[in-house]
Amino acid sequence: MKKSVFKYCILISVLIFSGWIRPVQAQPEIAGKDVTKLIEKSVLVTDRETYCVDEDILFSAFNISSLALRNAAWSNVLYVELISPNGEAFVRRKYKYNEIGTNGSLRIPNNMLTGNYYLRAYTRWMRDYSPYNYFYKMVKVINPFRPELLETSGNAILNESEVKIPLPNTTDLFLKIDRKNYNKRDQVKIEISAAEHAWFTDKFVVSVIPKGTEIALVPKLSDMHDLKFSPDFIPETRGLSISGKIVSFADSVPLPYTLVGLTIFKENPENRNILTNEKGQFFFDLSKLEGEYEIFISAQSKENQSPLILVDNDFSTQDIKLPYVSFDLSSESKKLYQLLSFNSQIQTLYRQQKIEEALKSFSSDSSFYGEPDFILKLGDYISLPSIKDYIYELVPQVGVRHDGKRTILKVLGNYSELGVYSPLVLVDMVPIFDVEKVLELQTDKIDRIEVVTTPYIRGDIVFGGIVSLFSKKGDLAGIDLPAAGRFITYNMLSPELIQSTPDQKNQHIPDLRNCLYWNPDLKLKGPESSKVSFNAGDCSGDYMIVIHGMDKTGTIKVATVEITVK
Repeated sequence: MKKSVFKYCILISVLIFSGWIRPVQAQPEIAGKDVTKLIEKSVLVTDRETYCVDEDILFSAFNISSLALRNAAWSNVLYVELISPNGEAFVRRKYKYNEIGTNGSLRIPNNMLTGNYYLRAYTRWMRDYSPYNYFYKMVKVINPFRPELLETSGNAILNESEVKIPLPNTTDLFLKIDRKNYNKRDQVKIEISAAEHAWFTDKFVVSVIPKGTEIALVPKLSDMHDLKFSPDFIPETRGLSISGKIVSFADSVPLPYTLVGLTIFKENPENRNILTNEKGQFFFDLSKLEGEYEIFISAQSKENQSPLILVDNDFSTQDIKLPYVSFDLSSESKKLYQLLSFNSQIQTLYRQQKIEEALKSFSSDSSFYGEPDFILKLGDYISLPSIKDYIYELVPQVGVRHDGKRTILKVLGNYSELGVYSPLVLVDMVPIFDVEKVLELQTDKIDRIEVVTTPYIRGDIVFGGIVSLFSKKGDLAGIDLPAAGRFITYNMLSPELIQSTPDQKNQHIPDLRNCLYWNPDLKLKGPESSKVSFNAGDCSGDYMIVIHGMDKTGTIKVATVEITVK
């Protein structure tokens, strides 16, 4: 409870200061010490530094923001991308994020050219600052199926030898192995502990990878000199969000205090409604939904105004140019690339693909508003010519009224608010602001009408009840949707990767993993050592066991030990 109050005190203070709640100036700026206190920071640790296309980049993120922001659980979503030095994105994902960090993976597309790319991470709050303040980490990608190399276009050009940095071994972390040499598929046992004087966060990352793939490329990026703050985005303190602006179609002038409705077509469909702020901006909380969903956003037209919906890109779109690092094609490096490519292709042949439904199916069996006060199943009665006739004859809780030239619905009941506020009218959970279109629906396409006869309150919006129609096929009954409406296929949060362990008993399936072991969230039991184990696999050679941990200063420390598989 105290953490929640603390979080919202910080949020309200920042919003008031930056002009979201009380406009202080047109483009407020925060500078100096105030800026550094509010900047979030994240560091990503990957299982290795070199990959082939069609492989997964396994990562674990450490939240190294200021203690105040971590205690406030400031941002709950981390955006992770694989980009070229020019900022072109090849993979984009969103992950749950907390005061410790998060874990995840990105599958490298097979159309990427061989070259050095950047893995970058940021929160929505960080988009209010320069994109050069995001986290960047260079990774090497090999595509054995295409001869071309990634080319530069005006970026600073560096050689790999200038930016190659071997992993520094700390004296505060200890790795103990039972022996140095192993046969194929032997079990390897590790004991991990920390020095008594050292203090680490409750999270360690362990990976076991071919020797050579642990060497990092660390080009120097621009210093954090551009710390101007522009309040375009607010932190996602509850989960994923979607934002945008409603403007006039005629002249692009923002439309303040316009009603905006959002429908999420999921197993239990949801509808949410808000008013735009004084700048015409809207902000919807999508909570912690995972997967891909269809979303419909619509805006209510006011007199003599045609609204246009502008939805913010969920990922950063700011221009950026990062150093281009030429690709190492030395004979020694080529041997490593060939080994990784061979192993990767064999593993791909045997990898079991899980086929998941791309879009969540629509189901109208349940509603976000719970149990309605009245349900009319049209099929239980003789057919009537129109929806208006059904309402007149069989739905006594709803009245059809005329307000000037407009036709409106009113929910009737014992609450005075029902006479003051208009009801929320839905067709298959999509808000319809033009009642006449609802009354013109073909009755043979409608399954039922549900009515909520109590005021429905969502934030600052009060509806005089709910009138909800459901089609038989979940196809909106062929209604002409509002011109000020948009269907969007929206990627929500990505689930955390569940690592599969190969069946060591089946000798007919080769085990040629390029990452023999990955643990993104190892816990140490106080001063006692933690024990982990893995199998050596079928590829002989030298391997590196690498462990990362974050100390109390926010510094990532590394310890390594080498083993050999014969």
